[in-house]
Amino acid sequence: MGSLFNKLFCSILLLLTCQTTLLTAQNQDKQTVLAFTLQQAQDYAYENNFDLKNSATDVRIAGKMVKQNTAIGLPQINGSASYMDYLSVPTMLMPNFLKQMDPTVFKNGPDYVPMSLYVEYNVQGALQLNQLIYSGQYLVGLQTAKAYLETAKQKNLKDKVDIRDQVANAYYQLLVTDEAIKILDSTYVVVSRLVDESRKAQAQGLIEDIDVDQADLNRSNLEAQLTDVKSSRNIAYANLKFVVGLKDNQEMTLSNDLAFFLAQVDRDVLINQPFDYQRNIDYTLLKKSDYLTLMQYKLSKTAYQPTLAGFLGISANASMNSWAFFSDKYPWYRTTNWGLSLQVPIWSSGSRKYAVDQARLNVEKTKVADEKMRVGLELQVETAKKDFSNAFAIYLNQKKGFDIALKIYTKTMTKYRQGLASSTDLNQRYTQFLTANSNYMQSIFLVLSQKTRLNKLIEQF
Repeated sequence: MGSLFNKLFCSILLLLTCQTTLLTAQNQDKQTVLAFTLQQAQDYAYENNFDLKNSATDVRIAGKMVKQNTAIGLPQINGSASYMDYLSVPTMLMPNFLKQMDPTVFKNGPDYVPMSLYVEYNVQGALQLNQLIYSGQYLVGLQTAKAYLETAKQKNLKDKVDIRDQVANAYYQLLVTDEAIKILDSTYVVVSRLVDESRKAQAQGLIEDIDVDQADLNRSNLEAQLTDVKSSRNIAYANLKFVVGLKDNQEMTLSNDLAFFLAQVDRDVLINQPFDYQRNIDYTLLKKSDYLTLMQYKLSKTAYQPTLAGFLGISANASMNSWAFFSDKYPWYRTTNWGLSLQVPIWSSGSRKYAVDQARLNVEKTKVADEKMRVGLELQVETAKKDFSNAFAIYLNQKKGFDIALKIYTKTMTKYRQGLASSTDLNQRYTQFLTANSNYMQSIFLVLSQKTRLNKLIEQF
């Protein structure tokens, strides 16, 4: 009885464990839905976008590089140890000094006798402290590393601005697609109702079958268009998730709508806003890069300067014919020394000179690049202002055209139901309405994306 109870208890325990594991796995796989305004989506991307993660890591790497270069000029301590066991002790021939001292007594002795100056076991340990006293290359190299860190930080800032605008454009694209689907869905309801009404009218002999077929064809075409737009919506949604940095098990909804962003579009303010190329994000990054090039030039010139270093060394060694290094019977012999080391470059057959020449030419190139950037940015701003102004005008025109096309289509449908308009008229107005809707949606995205582009150019950093 006890054995049966134990088996039953173990089975229940196993079942509960499996159920708990299954529930845990289901909770882990459960999708998380996040509601994002555009600002919240951008803030989330700053922490989770793949490219920005690597960009932030580059800043940390540059910081470590500065610390690494700083450490070169700080005290360096190195230790060494060696152990040698002569399996065959080296032997050398030495002159027979006894024969030389008394040739009469040792006249039969050899001129040279074998002798060993080594013992079988030898151990040596040493510590050496090195300190760099002066090195122009070190000092300028440290400044160069700091310049690289500043460049990495500026690059990270530019990456954030780029991702911010990518998120904005992806957000706008998804909103525009959702709005297009909403309009097409409502149109599909109206067209489906019209198909049903046409069939009833045909059954009563009020209209011809061609009118029913035309209405049904319009509905089929609308279904195909809806399928295409919804597929585009899936791509736009996946793109926004990717740019923001959401995981596969995370979903998102958009808290802002198109009306919110369109209300913020002020054409006159953007067009008349002054532009300072020196505070443009791309130009500021270029100037950081220019300074880094200048430091490389200074670094190349330090190859002509001497280097002074000091050292302090302590070593101890012991030698014996029996393994007793830890015995007090055998002494350890200590050596202590200190000194200075001066390295003076004298002649390099022009190698240093050519390196300096190359670095100087690179500095001259930065001046051309600066001028090119200035002219290019001014041209970009003028082009962006023109494109934004045109996009805004097109948006207003397409908005008006969409409202008119919707009004005409609605009135024509009413007349068609009353028998005052033909199916041909209705089909023409239907096609006109869909075209106006597509153009209107495209104009919204164009004006918002052009606004983002112009904002980035004139924004001051």
